[in-house]
Amino acid sequence: MSKRLLRLGLGQALVATLALAARAGAWAQAPVDSSAMHVLDVRAHDRRRQAPVITAVAISADGRWLAAGGDDHLVRIWNLADGNLAGELKGHADWVRSVAFDPASDRLASAGDDHELLVWDAKTMQPAAKLPDAAQVIYGIAFSPDGALLAAAGFGENVRLFDTQSGQALKDLKAAGPENRALAISPDGRSLAVGGRQGRVRVWSLPNGEILHDIKSDSLRIRALAFSPDSRTLAAGGDARQIRLWDVASGREASVLPNHPGKTLALVFCGDGKLAAGGSDNLIRIWDVVAGAEEQRLAGHAGSVSSLAYHAGSGLLASGSFDTTVRIWELKRGGRTKPVRQAAKPQGVK
Repeated sequence: MSKRLLRLGLGQALVATLALAARAGAWAQAPVDSSAMHVLDVRAHDRRRQAPVITAVAISADGRWLAAGGDDHLVRIWNLADGNLAGELKGHADWVRSVAFDPASDRLASAGDDHELLVWDAKTMQPAAKLPDAAQVIYGIAFSPDGALLAAAGFGENVRLFDTQSGQALKDLKAAGPENRALAISPDGRSLAVGGRQGRVRVWSLPNGEILHDIKSDSLRIRALAFSPDSRTLAAGGDARQIRLWDVASGREASVLPNHPGKTLALVFCGDGKLAAGGSDNLIRIWDVVAGAEEQRLAGHAGSVSSLAYHAGSGLLASGSFDTTVRIWELKRGGRTKPVRQAAKPQGVK
C-alpha cells in the first residue's frame, strides 16, 4: 500500500481494539478492529442531497476504481489512487442493487429495481450499452473472468446470460425458485451459482448452462454467494445464522461455520482459506474456513453491511452499508486489518 493512499482521508485515524462480552461459539474471542476515519462526502456534486443507503460495491480488476450504488439511483466511482470522487453515473430510475466491473476491460455494469441492466465505460463515465429488458427487479450481476459473458438474476425464475460483445441475450436459465438475491461466477469461469428463497441454490456449468447441482443450503432465504479463489468451494449465507461451504465438484456440504447473531448479506473470499462476511449485526467477520473459526471482526459501520468487494492485488476490502458509508480496509497477512478510509457521509440508518 502506497504512503499516498494511507494518507488519504486528511483526518487522523483512530484505531482501537475493543473487548466484547463472551458469547457461546468458536468466534467469541475474535479480535475486533474499530476506527473513526475522515469521511469523503458522496454529495460533493450537490450538498443538498441526502447520502444514499449503499447496497452494491465493486473494485476494478486493476485496483484503480471503486464503484458504489444505492437507493438514490446513482452509481458513484472513486479513484482509489487519490480518493477523489471521479464521477456519478446517471441512468437508473430506481434503487441500484448490484454493480460489477468487467475483469477484462474498462466496462462497468449496474442493475436494480428499475429492471434495467446498464453497461458503462468506466474511463469516460459514459453509457456504453443498455441490455435487453429483464422484465424483473435485478439483484445480482456478474461478469465471467474473460468478460465474454454477463449473468443477471433477480425477482423471477429466469437467470439471463448476455454476450457482452453483441449485447444480445444468449439464453435464459431457470433458477430453483423465484426471488433470487445472490449470484456468483467462479474465478475459473466454469460455474454459475444463484440462490434465493427457501435456501435453495442452483449451480450450472458455463458456458453451456447445464445444471450441475441443486443445493438445499438452508430453509431460509439465501442472500450471498461466493466462490473460493480456486473455484472449488462455494460459500452460501443468508437469513439463517450459519454460513455453509459446499464442494463445487460434488455438490456436497464441506463444512458449516459457527452460528452468529445476524443475517449474512454479503460474502467474498479474501485470500486462500479466508472468507469475509458482512451482515445485519453491522460487522464484517473474517473467517478461517479451514479451521472453521472466526479470526477477526471489522467494526465501524452503524448499519447492516450490505455488500463486499475484495481486490487480491492490493489486499483491499470494500464494504458498503445501510449507514450510507463505504469503507476501504487494507487486509494484511499475518497482521491486523487496517481501515484505510471510508467514503460517503453517515446520515442515519434505514
